Amino acid sequence: MESIMNDSKNLSTVSILFHQTIADRLGLHITDHKCVDFLFTQGPQTAGEISKTMGLSTGAVTSLIDRLEKKGLVERKNDPNDRRKVRIFLTQDLAAMQKIGSLFESLAKSVWEQLSGYTAEELKVILDFTRKSIRIMEEEREKLLRNRPDV
Repeated sequence: MESIMNDSKNLSTVSILFHQTIADRLGLHITDHKCVDFLFTQGPQTAGEISKTMGLSTGAVTSLIDRLEKKGLVERKNDPNDRRKVRIFLTQDLAAMQKIGSLFESLAKSVWEQLSGYTAEELKVILDFTRKSIRIMEEEREKLLRNRPDV
């Protein structure tokens, strides 16, 4: 089990470094890159929702959104269900999204090839481990966010 724990830690570090490299290639801060990813997977969000999910101050999120707007990656729009709210949407800039996607193509292909070497039963175990690991990480992060000292 110690080997799995160590390798999980190494995977986490390599993942962070990979995403930092992607962000660098896009001319973004890593936080900005992960915000784009968050909006891509979760859909339009309010600045408050981004702040809560990413653990950033509202001021930091405002600056983040401003930077992404300048890059043409997001836009602020009134919420269609509540005009008092403003939601952050990814733009329809196909070229920008294709550029981001192209940076992940090789990784996705390699991971797909790796996974194709496992049986259906082995894939169930991998999926179970992955989902439980995500849940544990989210729970531990929430604990840290709840218990962080005022800085």
